[in-house]
Amino acid sequence: MKKWGFLFVLVLSVFLISACGGDSETGGDGISEDGTLTIGETGLYTSTAGDFEVTINSVKFETGEDGEKALRGTYVVANATVTSRASKAVNIEDVLPFKIFVDNVVNWNNVTAGTEFSFGTQISGEIKDGESITGEIIFDARESETYKIMLGSKAETTKLEWDLTSDDFQ
Repeated sequence: MKKWGFLFVLVLSVFLISACGGDSETGGDGISEDGTLTIGETGLYTSTAGDFEVTINSVKFETGEDGEKALRGTYVVANATVTSRASKAVNIEDVLPFKIFVDNVVNWNNVTAGTEFSFGTQISGEIKDGESITGEIIFDARESETYKIMLGSKAETTKLEWDLTSDDFQ
């Protein structure tokens, strides 16, 4: 009888431990399909144009040179890699609606795709199935201790979020 009790407790423990995993789902390839990510983690973003693997590689603050001053105080520059799983070629700026939240409030002053700065160029261009593009996602934001970069919207079932603190910035 003790043997069955021990077996029951062991099975129950395994079930509970597996049920208490993180707040994101990962496929067999280690790519998160939902949830909150950290710098260096890859998420799968699904849109009407297709699926895209997205990784935020690093983030930094930039002030810009003369004539490039941020309206809200600073530029938040995220270096990202996007790999297309879409069946047709798409313009990256048309299908990846990145937003930044400052202190949990959406910041609507994002920089236009393709805009060039002394510190980088806003990511843009065409991407085909299996191709990757690495570039900058640039936000004009006020300074804060916490940021959230979101791909998609809070209302969508498929969205990716990267929570950032000052420790994440280079």
